Amino acid sequence: MYFGVDWYPDQWGMEQVDEDLKDIKELGCDFVRIADFAWHYFEPEDGRYEFGFFDEVVKRVREQGLKILFCIPTATMPPWMVKNYPDIIAEDETGRKIPYGGRRAYCMNSEDYRRKSYELTKAIVSHYKGEPSIIAWQVDNEIGHEGSDMCWCENCHKKFTGVLAKKYRTTDELNKRWGTDFWTHHYDAFEEVPLPKKAFTAQNPSLRMEFERFRSQSAEEYIKLLTDAVREADPDAYVLHDFSGGMWDKHYDPFKVAKPLDTIAFNNYPVWGGMAVPHRPAVNAFYLDFSRGLKQQNYWITEEIMGAQGHDVIGAAPKPNQAIVWAMQAMAHGCENMSFFRYRGFNKGAEQYCFGIVDADNRKKRKYREVQKFIAEAKKWEDAFTSPIKNDVAIVYDYDSASAFRIQQQSSEFSYEWETISYYEQLWNRGIGCDVLSSEMDFSKYKLVILSSMIVMSEDYKKKLKDYVRNGGTVIFTSRTAWKDLDNNIPFKEILPAGLTDLIGATLEEQESLLKDQYRDVVSYDGKTGKGTVFAEMMEPTTAEVLYEWKDCLFGDYAAVLKNHYGEGTAYYLGTSLEKDLLKDLFEDITKTADLSGTPNGEVETIIRHGKDGDYSIALDYRDFSWDIKKHR
Repeated sequence: MYFGVDWYPDQWGMEQVDEDLKDIKELGCDFVRIADFAWHYFEPEDGRYEFGFFDEVVKRVREQGLKILFCIPTATMPPWMVKNYPDIIAEDETGRKIPYGGRRAYCMNSEDYRRKSYELTKAIVSHYKGEPSIIAWQVDNEIGHEGSDMCWCENCHKKFTGVLAKKYRTTDELNKRWGTDFWTHHYDAFEEVPLPKKAFTAQNPSLRMEFERFRSQSAEEYIKLLTDAVREADPDAYVLHDFSGGMWDKHYDPFKVAKPLDTIAFNNYPVWGGMAVPHRPAVNAFYLDFSRGLKQQNYWITEEIMGAQGHDVIGAAPKPNQAIVWAMQAMAHGCENMSFFRYRGFNKGAEQYCFGIVDADNRKKRKYREVQKFIAEAKKWEDAFTSPIKNDVAIVYDYDSASAFRIQQQSSEFSYEWETISYYEQLWNRGIGCDVLSSEMDFSKYKLVILSSMIVMSEDYKKKLKDYVRNGGTVIFTSRTAWKDLDNNIPFKEILPAGLTDLIGATLEEQESLLKDQYRDVVSYDGKTGKGTVFAEMMEPTTAEVLYEWKDCLFGDYAAVLKNHYGEGTAYYLGTSLEKDLLKDLFEDITKTADLSGTPNGEVETIIRHGKDGDYSIALDYRDFSWDIKKHR
């Protein structure tokens, strides 16, 4: 278990190094994270590598007895690259090159950028191979952050049409599956297939789905390229990548991007520029559990917030000990190694207002003392924090479904991410732990599985769900489940939800989307009334029990929420987004059916960890930003 800081001697100069390292060690740190935006230090000219500056940095770190998380700085490129290789710059939908001067701006499908990234990675890792102070390598930085997972350049178009040719073999097959006779989009050659740029009206949903998959493939290939380069230079290297927040709705599947890595890291910012108040504790917990889910193991946090953050507009500043409680929450939810962002905020450049443990005045004040105390205390509980986490509930993330809703949102009020968080929060309120899985992962061991708006579903997956419920599992389906096939089309001559009507014990008869300030009244079997929002699906029960029905609905007498016994298990179907009080009542029934219980959370969150030497309860008080850990034999 390691604690450290993000530290940038390349920004402050060598004259500051010794003082910094002394103070960092005084904090109780074990390591420093370095070099994530320092490409020009290693390759000041095309093909000429220099290591002198960081050789000296590494030497002084080693002399202080500290370790290093060494970053491969491919997330920003030096100016000579843009001049020598203009094709590396990404393009927006209008064909405009992304202006150089911010960060990233690269196209992940540029062969020149891939080659230069690969060569840089091998050069750095080869040079430092065998360096005992380096404990891990980080490849790139926050892949896809700030919209950089999208590019519309000719490199992308050429590769995209090549992917389509390999998948569909003939344009006849593509035309048939995409329905290109509509609007006379029949293609005679794969090269005719356009990138789905914004036009006067919507592009074909099948085309757009394939482009979403292509965007994910681009990120997957790029991170694997860098990971392979590290391991070719040093087969014993330990490799990670740091993911940013909002992974749930990025244009890549984070589970697939994470596959070649030894572990993943998450950059934990419960508040960011422009946010007047931080996220609720349950929302923070969701992102932490999602991070743990990517590799189904404990993980790193490479940027743990300590000071106020923002590039141009600053967010709310963490109050005394608030950031420490966030750090402790991260440890409780599976973080095993943590680096605080950042040791000292830089007084120049675009991140002047990303404040750290020490500010530009270089004084050790409250934030320094808080981190120092936290590290000292947290190290006492290594057995708790390094223990594996096992839960009885799983939420399933499906990249195709996330993409389908980006393509066709249907209701302006729908968010795949926040709809899922609403169900997670019901579990969190009850103190019931939750894992997050990819739709490709096995869920058979869980008591309860939540499929949030899984609109795209294969026939094999439907069979798996039926087997799971038949054998005693409990599953929650929500609005728009199984409305689309793998080509992002509505199945022909099938009653929705397609292939699942026997499992949910009902059929979809009518539907509508509910927009801003719209709702439909629902009433429960025991007479409690409330609102359904976002979507309204009018369900006709066959074998299912009706838990909520639509009240005074213009479409007729239909169910809104159902419960169906199937084999030894139970399937719930939510045909709308219930308001919180109704959802709370429903989850009382669901958790009882699935035989789930926990210690309820509220202003205080309690997490139980099972270590080798005993059980531990970790209590986090979000009122006064305090925490307490107790060991139980």
